Amino acid sequence: MQKFDVLKIGGDLYLVVQAEHLLDLNTTVLLPILPADMLSTLRQLTIDVRIEGDLYRIRTHMPLTVDAHGLRHLTPVHRLSPDEGQKVMDGLYAILWGL
Repeated sequence: MQKFDVLKIGGDLYLVVQAEHLLDLNTTVLLPILPADMLSTLRQLTIDVRIEGDLYRIRTHMPLTVDAHGLRHLTPVHRLSPDEGQKVMDGLYAILWGL
């Protein structure tokens, strides 16, 4: 598991956004990912990405923390590009610091 990996958990998609050097902690910070047509665009807070040809929307305004133990065995289904990852971080910065 690495930062910006997309994991499928119980049929839903989540993005790992925790810093690489903190991935050994007991918890991991994730962002939910939904099909783009299920959520309206929120300026700077939702990021559109293509995963296996389908358009999805990352919800940077809804971070959650989960037990990392159950995630470490999962194989990522996708990995964000550096540009997509930066947009996600910009959305998190907007939520956390108002930037």
